[in-house]
Amino acid sequence: MTPNEKAAQLIVDNQLKIKSLDYKEAVACAIVTVEEIIKTEPRYPSNVDWDDCGATHQYYYESQREEALIFWNQVKQILERL
Repeated sequence: MTPNEKAAQLIVDNQLKIKSLDYKEAVACAIVTVEEIIKTEPRYPSNVDWDDCGATHQYYYESQREEALIFWNQVKQILERL
C-alpha cells in the first residue's frame, strides 16, 4: 500500500465508523491517528529485506523502523495537504 492509498483508507475508515464526520473532520482524525502511530516508533509497514541491511537482526529491525517512520511521515504530509 502506498502512502496515498493509506491516507485515503484512513479518511474513509473514519467516515465509515463515525457517520457524522465531514471530510475535513475525517482528515483531522486521520492526522491524529498517524501522529499516534509515529509516537510508537512503528516497524511496519516495511519493505526492508534481511539482505538490504547486512543480514543481522540488529540492523534489520532498525531498518524496519526507519522505513516505517518514512512511510508514516509521508502519510501525514499527504493528509496535511488536504
